[in-house]
Amino acid sequence: MDKIKLRQICFLFAAMMPLTKLIVYPAMLAYHAKNDLLFSASANFLLEGTVIAAVMFLASRTRLTFYDLLQNTFGKIAAKIVYGAFALFFLFSALLPLLEQKGFVLQVFYENVPSFLSFAPFFAVCVFACVKGFKGIGRAADIALPVTAVSLAVILLLAFPEAEFSELLPVGGAGVKNIFTGSLYGLNWFTDCLYPLFFLGHFEYEKHAAKKVLLSYAAGAAAVLLFLAVFYGIFGDIALRQINALAQISKYTTSFTSLGRIDLLFIFAAALPLVFYLCVPVQMCVHCVKKVFEKCKPIIPAAIANAMLLTAGVFLKYSFFEVQILFTQKLWWVFAFFAYAAPFLCLFLRRKESGRFEGVKRDE
Repeated sequence: MDKIKLRQICFLFAAMMPLTKLIVYPAMLAYHAKNDLLFSASANFLLEGTVIAAVMFLASRTRLTFYDLLQNTFGKIAAKIVYGAFALFFLFSALLPLLEQKGFVLQVFYENVPSFLSFAPFFAVCVFACVKGFKGIGRAADIALPVTAVSLAVILLLAFPEAEFSELLPVGGAGVKNIFTGSLYGLNWFTDCLYPLFFLGHFEYEKHAAKKVLLSYAAGAAAVLLFLAVFYGIFGDIALRQINALAQISKYTTSFTSLGRIDLLFIFAAALPLVFYLCVPVQMCVHCVKKVFEKCKPIIPAAIANAMLLTAGVFLKYSFFEVQILFTQKLWWVFAFFAYAAPFLCLFLRRKESGRFEGVKRDE
């Protein structure tokens, strides 16, 4: 059975989750919520944290997987349909972060080779990660913790002296409507709460497990909020123009002027765990497809999913902002349903195994 450790789930939220919100998300928040961007982000974190708490509550009440719960409640065919829908959602949700990271690498690290050649190796890594399943996610989380902790801490320490936190005043100046808009249009970056739902039955629930996961998530959220505060404190009204915020925030430091942009070493280090985290939604997609087609080897859906993303990346090479507007402003309801409504509905699934369900083989 494909296993992941509770420790690794904690590392996933504390070390890998924050990085996805440090590239385009800060500029998007600054555009909509202005100096009240911390309120918009906090609302999203509280909502996502509530979903994680609900899923961990479910984990404390059953050892069944999410697929088992669906099958136990609605039957095998319905369970496959739901997993098929989630497979499409995970593949769909992977597109914008992929384009975001692609632009980050090409612009920040000054790549001069064609984007296809410079970013194509990611898909080979992703195929390998998809074959490894949840074990691969866990091992990446173990590696990411020290790398993210050191790199993000150094970047913030370099940027902190340049921040003028009075830029965040007056509190509430942007208005409730703009704060709400920032939260609504940020849902695309807050789908991590779905992962524990699919980890059900794949990790050992131990004493205080929910507290450990939620504290880890809170630590990751605090890191993002601190980053946003420093980011807006440095750029103020022009923060909305600072795409690739992770690379912009520490560029004004005078600590190492004679050595050049020493911060790029830590930005590059932070980009490595981010690459592995980009694989997670694709790994989830492959996991769902494996359950729909039980005899399918993971290499087949892994290759197809990555080929589709690679093709989309080529055709949407110059259309990042159009895709961003589509995902954030037009299709926000898709993320709201799958990442928030669906997990809460799972609390009503039957947790006791019925006679007809006994002997069903779990995920491998």
